Amino acid sequence: ETELIRSEPLSKRLDCFVWLKMENQQISGSFKYRGISLLCKEAVEKGCKKLVCSSGGNAGLAATFAAEVLGIPITVYVPESTPKTVRVKLIEHGATVMVHGNKWDMANAKALEAATEAGVHFIHPFDNPLIWEGHATIITDMKDQLRGKVPDVIVVSVGGGGLMNGILHGLHEVGWNHVPLVAMETIGADSLNACVKAGDWVEIDDITSVAKCLGARRVCKRTYQWLSEHNVISCAIPDEEALKACVKISDDHNILVPPSCGAAIAAVYSDILSDLIKEGKLPQILNNVVIIVCGGSGTTTKKVEEWRNKYM
Repeated sequence: ETELIRSEPLSKRLDCFVWLKMENQQISGSFKYRGISLLCKEAVEKGCKKLVCSSGGNAGLAATFAAEVLGIPITVYVPESTPKTVRVKLIEHGATVMVHGNKWDMANAKALEAATEAGVHFIHPFDNPLIWEGHATIITDMKDQLRGKVPDVIVVSVGGGGLMNGILHGLHEVGWNHVPLVAMETIGADSLNACVKAGDWVEIDDITSVAKCLGARRVCKRTYQWLSEHNVISCAIPDEEALKACVKISDDHNILVPPSCGAAIAAVYSDILSDLIKEGKLPQILNNVVIIVCGGSGTTTKKVEEWRNKYM
């Protein structure tokens, strides 16, 4: 269980209670440990002798920490865009790291090839029902922590859709079907927003955003299906807004988050939620807003200062 904290700066800005679900506190640094550790555990229980994972960084860390606990070897395939600090951390915790291609799709294809060997189990970074089940525990935690309060809206970053799927699964599980979900992406990694605009399960041409952890050119099929089953409001913002949010949350709460996480936090800092209220897409009066601080690795104080100097 991770903390649910009330943000005074964000609450003042939105004139309601804004809560931060601190998934950056997970052992691997991000929410991904919830679902991926569950998938790894099941694989080992079924006789798997080695794990193979593809990742931009965070899923690989989650799988590596799980493998370390389970005492099983793991190979993580990452693209060239994965920060060196993340690769080093993977190696320090026992993973064999293979760098392949300049995008996650390429690393994923190579990982799938490697996973054809006997006794090897492939750990997808986001597209597996067991992963979503694990991520759904964010909501069951939150329900206990809110002590009878019900969120008026939940804000989440979307990459491949694993977190979104888990959050929606959890909402329906606890009877919060009516709670709208604001799905935040950065332009250039906006594969869900592209589906909304096209009215179809489409793939974007390339990942051009700095938020490489959101870098899936197409969301899960299940993620696309949720668009017709729940009130999901898709928003895509420029990289600059996500980076500004990373700087501001560092100042306000002394935490370091990557641009992929900054995208969700920007929903308040960049007045996205205020605009949605004006447009009639959210209730006119909000009492409790929850932002999933999904976490992630690779952000340093040096990077935050670079973003501050460039964008603030």
